[in-house]
Amino acid sequence: MSRILFLDDDPERGFAFLEAQPEAVWVQTVEECLRELSEPWDEVHLDHDLGGEVHVDIDRPDCGMEVIRWICDSPRPHLMATQFFIHTHNENAAGVMSLHLEVTGYKVKTRPFNKFNPIGANIPEPIEPLPLLERVMRWFQLR
Repeated sequence: MSRILFLDDDPERGFAFLEAQPEAVWVQTVEECLRELSEPWDEVHLDHDLGGEVHVDIDRPDCGMEVIRWICDSPRPHLMATQFFIHTHNENAAGVMSLHLEVTGYKVKTRPFNKFNPIGANIPEPIEPLPLLERVMRWFQLR
């Protein structure tokens, strides 16, 4: 059985995810997520905008980017085999989160959450992402 961690503040998404992945652990805050990340996980699904807000600044300590900073700040050997999924609809934040994980050597995929096809349900894999350099160039063009 896979160990799956799901960070999201939206109850509708949380319940939809748990319906598709009943063995998952659902957390709603950065603090809860960091506590759980002290253990190894097979999959970690991360939202960016928490606390009922949307399009929050990536520098805030109460958003999914704070989890990424914690993961990338020090070696976390127990998470190197983890598959990370960034499921936020905040495209700019998703790009930054994915880039940090990828550059630090973690496996990451970005796909916005869809309540009708929750991540982890039997749905087709996302289209392969652009190469890292192309994504970085696009990200700088959006700034």
